[in-house]
Amino acid sequence: MTDKGIRLEVREDQIIAGLEKLDAANGSLSDANNAIGAYLVTSTQRRFERETGPDGKPWQRLKPRTAARRIKGRPRGYANILRVSRRLEQSIVYEADDEGIAVGTNVIYAAIQHLGGTIAMPERQQTIYQNYDAKTDTLDQTFRTRGRSNFARDVTVGAHEIKIPGRPYLGIDDADRTEIAAIIEDHYLGEDAR
Repeated sequence: MTDKGIRLEVREDQIIAGLEKLDAANGSLSDANNAIGAYLVTSTQRRFERETGPDGKPWQRLKPRTAARRIKGRPRGYANILRVSRRLEQSIVYEADDEGIAVGTNVIYAAIQHLGGTIAMPERQQTIYQNYDAKTDTLDQTFRTRGRSNFARDVTVGAHEIKIPGRPYLGIDDADRTEIAAIIEDHYLGEDAR
């Protein structure tokens, strides 16, 4: 199992007892753990659709400034938290063997989205684009794209912090516990039937 990055461990006594019983009867948990891992990937991806954590709590709503940001010419809106590009959602994978199951992602920003945190942004120089009206000698303060502006200037953006709320997506809920127990039972009964 991968041991790099942040590790959240879920230990459920009933699930462990069921797996121990299956291991004693079968001698291998590989098939059951693969089935559980595949199920947990799907369950985790459903959390992105529902925008809720494993505890059933809805994720914190986007800030109005984020919702107003334009993507492909349209306002982003409040829907699809963590799913604009779907990269994080689609990167969820699992590893399973006789020892256990790991569900996660290799996306670099996954941990801060799950746990929340603060990003310290250093001071930087940036070019902004606006429109200047020579007839009235006024500068429209609205920011524009380079192609839609006739005036550019370099500005200093001061150091600041960006606070990202935690939006947990990894973990298991009661429905997952029930389904995992059913998977274990199916594998156990499948061994008895042979």
